[in-house]
Amino acid sequence: MAAPPTARRKLLDTAAELFYREGIGTTGVDRISAEAGVSKRSLYQHFAGKDALVAAALADHGAAILERYIPVDDSEAPARQKIIDVFDALSRWSAAPDFRGCPFVNVATELANPHHPARDVARDYKLRLQRYFARQARVGGAQNPNALAEQLLMLFNGAICQAMINSAPVPNSVRTAAEILLDAHGLTDD
Repeated sequence: MAAPPTARRKLLDTAAELFYREGIGTTGVDRISAEAGVSKRSLYQHFAGKDALVAAALADHGAAILERYIPVDDSEAPARQKIIDVFDALSRWSAAPDFRGCPFVNVATELANPHHPARDVARDYKLRLQRYFARQARVGGAQNPNALAEQLLMLFNGAICQAMINSAPVPNSVRTAAEILLDAHGLTDD
Protein backbone atom coordinates (compact mmCIF):
# COMPACT_ATOMS: atom_id res chain seq x y z
CA MET A 1 0.00 0.00 0.00
CA ALA A 2 1.42 3.33 -1.07
CA ALA A 3 1.94 6.03 1.50
CA PRO A 4 -0.34 9.05 1.13
CA PRO A 5 1.27 12.03 -0.58
CA THR A 6 3.10 14.43 1.68
CA ALA A 7 2.05 18.05 2.07
CA ARG A 8 5.03 19.07 -0.07
CA ARG A 9 4.04 16.62 -2.83
CA LYS A 10 0.44 17.87 -2.79
CA LEU A 11 1.62 21.46 -3.03
CA LEU A 12 4.03 20.76 -5.90
CA ASP A 13 1.47 18.81 -7.90
CA THR A 14 -1.36 21.28 -7.30
CA ALA A 15 0.81 24.29 -8.04
CA ALA A 16 2.17 22.77 -11.25
CA GLU A 17 -1.33 21.95 -12.46
CA LEU A 18 -2.81 25.35 -11.60
CA PHE A 19 0.13 27.35 -12.96
CA TYR A 20 -0.06 25.43 -16.23
CA ARG A 21 -3.84 25.52 -16.55
CA GLU A 22 -4.52 29.05 -15.30
CA GLY A 23 -1.22 30.91 -15.19
CA ILE A 24 1.15 31.97 -12.46
CA GLY A 25 -0.11 35.51 -11.96
CA THR A 26 -3.74 34.50 -11.53
CA THR A 27 -3.01 31.63 -9.13
CA GLY A 28 -2.45 32.69 -5.54
CA VAL A 29 -1.07 30.74 -2.62
CA ASP A 30 -4.49 30.70 -0.93
CA ARG A 31 -5.94 28.83 -3.90
CA ILE A 32 -3.01 26.42 -4.09
CA SER A 33 -3.26 25.67 -0.37
CA ALA A 34 -7.01 25.14 -0.56
CA GLU A 35 -6.91 22.85 -3.61
CA ALA A 36 -3.97 20.89 -2.20
CA GLY A 37 -5.75 20.48 1.11
CA VAL A 38 -2.72 21.90 2.89
CA SER A 39 -2.63 24.89 5.21
CA LYS A 40 -1.03 28.11 4.04
CA ARG A 41 1.25 27.86 7.07
CA SER A 42 2.47 24.49 5.83
CA LEU A 43 3.05 25.95 2.36
CA TYR A 44 5.36 28.58 3.85
CA GLN A 45 7.13 25.92 5.93
CA HIS A 46 8.04 24.11 2.71
CA PHE A 47 8.62 27.10 0.42
CA ALA A 48 9.96 30.58 1.13
CA GLY A 49 7.13 32.06 -0.94
CA LYS A 50 5.27 31.82 -4.19
CA ASP A 51 8.40 32.44 -6.27
CA ALA A 52 10.14 29.49 -4.64
CA LEU A 53 7.04 27.34 -5.16
CA VAL A 54 6.86 28.25 -8.85
CA ALA A 55 10.51 27.28 -9.35
CA ALA A 56 10.21 24.09 -7.30
CA ALA A 57 7.03 22.94 -9.07
CA LEU A 58 8.57 23.53 -12.50
CA ALA A 59 11.80 21.75 -11.52
CA ASP A 60 9.84 18.86 -10.02
CA HIS A 61 7.69 18.35 -13.12
CA GLY A 62 10.32 19.27 -15.71
CA ALA A 63 11.52 15.75 -16.48
CA ALA A 64 7.95 14.55 -17.07
CA ILE A 65 7.38 17.47 -19.43
CA LEU A 66 10.47 16.58 -21.46
CA GLU A 67 9.39 12.94 -21.56
CA ARG A 68 6.34 14.03 -23.55
CA TYR A 69 8.62 14.39 -26.55
CA ILE A 70 12.00 12.86 -25.65
CA PRO A 71 11.71 9.16 -24.78
CA VAL A 72 13.61 8.17 -21.65
CA ASP A 73 14.90 4.96 -23.21
CA ASP A 74 16.22 6.82 -26.27
CA SER A 75 15.37 4.14 -28.81
CA GLU A 76 17.70 2.64 -31.41
CA ALA A 77 16.07 4.64 -34.20
CA PRO A 78 18.36 6.66 -36.48
CA ALA A 79 19.27 10.13 -35.20
CA ARG A 80 17.20 11.87 -37.88
CA GLN A 81 14.11 9.89 -36.88
CA LYS A 82 14.67 10.68 -33.18
CA ILE A 83 14.59 14.39 -34.00
CA ILE A 84 11.49 14.03 -36.17
CA ASP A 85 9.87 12.00 -33.38
CA VAL A 86 10.21 15.01 -31.08
CA PHE A 87 8.19 17.14 -33.50
CA ASP A 88 5.63 14.36 -34.01
CA ALA A 89 5.20 14.08 -30.23
CA LEU A 90 4.76 17.85 -30.01
CA SER A 91 2.01 17.65 -32.66
CA ARG A 92 0.21 14.95 -30.68
CA TRP A 93 0.58 16.84 -27.39
CA SER A 94 -0.68 20.07 -28.93
CA ALA A 95 -3.84 18.28 -30.06
CA ALA A 96 -4.73 17.32 -26.48
CA PRO A 97 -7.71 19.22 -25.07
CA ASP A 98 -5.71 20.31 -22.00
CA PHE A 99 -2.76 21.67 -24.02
CA ARG A 100 -1.80 25.12 -22.75
CA GLY A 101 1.57 25.47 -24.42
CA CYS A 102 4.95 24.62 -22.98
CA PRO A 103 5.24 25.21 -19.24
CA PHE A 104 8.83 26.39 -19.73
CA VAL A 105 7.86 28.96 -22.36
CA ASN A 106 4.85 29.97 -20.27
CA VAL A 107 7.08 30.68 -17.26
CA ALA A 108 9.58 32.63 -19.33
CA THR A 109 6.88 34.81 -20.87
CA GLU A 110 4.78 35.28 -17.76
CA LEU A 111 7.57 36.20 -15.35
CA ALA A 112 9.11 39.55 -16.25
CA ASN A 113 12.17 39.25 -14.02
CA PRO A 114 14.93 37.51 -16.03
CA HIS A 115 16.54 36.49 -12.72
CA HIS A 116 13.45 34.78 -11.30
CA PRO A 117 14.45 31.30 -10.11
CA ALA A 118 11.71 29.66 -12.21
CA ARG A 119 13.10 31.27 -15.37
CA ASP A 120 16.42 29.61 -14.59
CA VAL A 121 14.63 26.26 -14.34
CA ALA A 122 12.79 26.88 -17.61
CA ARG A 123 16.02 27.84 -19.37
CA ASP A 124 17.77 24.72 -18.05
CA TYR A 125 15.07 22.40 -19.41
CA LYS A 126 15.00 24.14 -22.78
CA LEU A 127 18.77 23.75 -22.95
CA ARG A 128 18.33 20.04 -22.23
CA LEU A 129 16.15 19.77 -25.32
CA GLN A 130 18.71 21.72 -27.33
CA ARG A 131 21.48 19.39 -26.11
CA TYR A 132 19.35 16.40 -27.13
CA PHE A 133 19.00 17.86 -30.62
CA ALA A 134 22.77 18.55 -30.75
CA ARG A 135 23.59 15.01 -29.61
CA GLN A 136 21.35 13.49 -32.26
CA ALA A 137 22.74 15.88 -34.87
CA ARG A 138 26.29 14.79 -34.04
CA VAL A 139 25.33 11.11 -34.20
CA GLY A 140 23.63 11.72 -37.54
CA GLY A 141 26.66 13.48 -39.00
CA ALA A 142 25.25 17.00 -39.27
CA GLN A 143 27.70 19.57 -40.62
CA ASN A 144 27.15 21.95 -37.68
CA PRO A 145 25.31 20.11 -34.88
CA ASN A 146 25.14 23.07 -32.50
CA ALA A 147 23.71 25.45 -35.08
CA LEU A 148 21.18 22.82 -36.15
CA ALA A 149 20.17 22.20 -32.53
CA GLU A 150 19.62 25.92 -32.00
CA GLN A 151 17.51 26.17 -35.14
CA LEU A 152 15.45 23.10 -34.17
CA LEU A 153 14.81 24.54 -30.72
CA MET A 154 13.63 27.82 -32.24
CA LEU A 155 11.33 25.90 -34.58
CA PHE A 156 10.02 23.83 -31.67
CA ASN A 157 9.34 26.87 -29.48
CA GLY A 158 7.84 28.82 -32.36
CA ALA A 159 5.52 25.92 -33.17
CA ILE A 160 4.25 25.91 -29.59
CA CYS A 161 3.63 29.65 -29.63
CA GLN A 162 1.85 29.46 -32.98
CA ALA A 163 -0.33 26.61 -31.72
CA MET A 164 -1.33 28.75 -28.75
CA ILE A 165 -2.00 31.83 -30.86
CA ASN A 166 -4.14 29.83 -33.30
CA SER A 167 -5.77 27.64 -30.64
CA ALA A 168 -4.95 24.74 -32.94
CA PRO A 169 -2.58 21.79 -32.95
CA VAL A 170 0.92 22.15 -34.38
CA PRO A 171 0.47 21.70 -38.15
CA ASN A 172 2.33 19.14 -40.28
CA SER A 173 4.26 22.00 -41.87
CA VAL A 174 6.40 22.15 -38.72
CA ARG A 175 7.56 18.56 -39.28
CA THR A 176 8.31 19.48 -42.90
CA ALA A 177 10.33 22.51 -41.75
CA ALA A 178 12.32 20.28 -39.37
CA GLU A 179 13.04 17.87 -42.23
CA ILE A 180 14.22 20.76 -44.42
CA LEU A 181 16.59 21.88 -41.67
CA LEU A 182 17.91 18.34 -41.27
CA ASP A 183 18.47 18.07 -45.03
CA ALA A 184 20.23 21.45 -45.11
CA HIS A 185 22.64 20.28 -42.41
CA GLY A 186 23.33 16.96 -44.08
CA LEU A 187 21.56 14.78 -41.52
CA THR A 188 20.52 11.64 -43.33
CA ASP A 189 18.70 8.50 -42.27
CA ASP A 190 21.97 6.58 -41.99
